[in-house]
Amino acid sequence: MTATTVFTVKKMIVTGVCLCLIIAAAGCGTKEAEPLGRFNPMGTSGVHNEQAERAFAKARVLWRGEQCSDPDKAIELLTEAVTIEPDYAQAWLRRGLAYSEKRWYDLALDDLNKAVRLAPNVESYTYRGLVEMRLGNLMGAERDLSRAIELDPDYHRAWNFRGATRLLDERISAACDDFQTGCKKGDCTGRDNAVKQGFCD
Repeated sequence: MTATTVFTVKKMIVTGVCLCLIIAAAGCGTKEAEPLGRFNPMGTSGVHNEQAERAFAKARVLWRGEQCSDPDKAIELLTEAVTIEPDYAQAWLRRGLAYSEKRWYDLALDDLNKAVRLAPNVESYTYRGLVEMRLGNLMGAERDLSRAIELDPDYHRAWNFRGATRLLDERISAACDDFQTGCKKGDCTGRDNAVKQGFCD
């Protein structure tokens, strides 16, 4: 291949790429350009008040898995978030969990009721069911956990919490079935503990 041929091939490739870019730009030009969002260095979503989202983010990092390292600080930050933004379902849910960690179950249930009203999703039903179980309302807990499973059959927490509820209600076989399903969905903690304690095979 001569130098002239190589040059011609390269020129054709560049021309083809430019032509594609021109055509793509022409197609884009038919729509009005979307304005850029405001600069957001804090990483807030813009769905809620920015200050409320910042308070929520500071509280959220206090959780490692299911445990909150500083429930008092979380409650303080989440109270700030819901005071600024009363419709912030995730803030109500997290504050309910922080209250639950302190064994303030009535306050936890109040917050989780608000979370369910604002966002009736798998997470809000699951954690309200957990708090109801801790309060001894096994029927209410099972109702909420079953609703969570209907919303998302792959959410292992709902299966494991319902298994624990059924275990407390002395429905061992049903509890073991739920723990087994929770394990299949990604978390074998419930099943492993039930096996160790001799409830399940």
